Amino acid sequence: MISFCCPSRGRPELAKRLVDTARETQKGNTEFLFYLNDDDQRLEEYKDLLDEQHYTIGPNQSTCYSWNLMAEKATNDIVMLMGDDVQVDTKNWDQLICDEFNKYDDRILMVVPSDGRSKGNKNLSTKPTLWPDESLPAPHFAVHKNWITTLGYLAPPFFWHWHVDTYTQKVARKLGRCLYLPTVTFKAKKIMNDNAANQIRKNLNINFRDNFVWTKVRDRHLQADVNLLKEKISVTS
Repeated sequence: MISFCCPSRGRPELAKRLVDTARETQKGNTEFLFYLNDDDQRLEEYKDLLDEQHYTIGPNQSTCYSWNLMAEKATNDIVMLMGDDVQVDTKNWDQLICDEFNKYDDRILMVVPSDGRSKGNKNLSTKPTLWPDESLPAPHFAVHKNWITTLGYLAPPFFWHWHVDTYTQKVARKLGRCLYLPTVTFKAKKIMNDNAANQIRKNLNINFRDNFVWTKVRDRHLQADVNLLKEKISVTS
């Protein structure tokens, strides 16, 4: 049903937990596509914990590039941009997500499951809701391959790591196709003393670099993506 695309570094036990919780609750068969770094000191632990078919090993690189490479390998029609810190809580989560895409002939939709960090926010709906043009607090999302082939990517390639969910959500909200799905919960908590995250933040000044890119591309490129997807919707309808 669904393909998970997930770069992971230094956290093999979390990658295994993601696989286990998804399998324990799925209805169909989830495809797991982890991108691992060849310089990761814990690479052998990943090999011990994960099936070989579930990972690709390559150089330490842009997270966005890794997400996109895994999306190109995906064999299922629905692709999810994932982090390795996620635990899947909801029974039949994959069917619930697929059901939402099946409501649209063009399959142009972004589905955002509930995130544990959103718990207690009284402004969030308790039922599936097409979200207005305001930020929705959840970084993991699903799109159909129709979305990916139309734009040419899962994760906006001009970023290194940051703003991927912000950019994609804003595109989807401008289309009126950003669906918040609180009936599916993907629990994720901030990890303290996280060496994997620290190397992303510190190497090559990535945080400031992506902030700079965001201010430069969000208007011209974002609207171009919205227009391409609108064309896809109009052709299909």
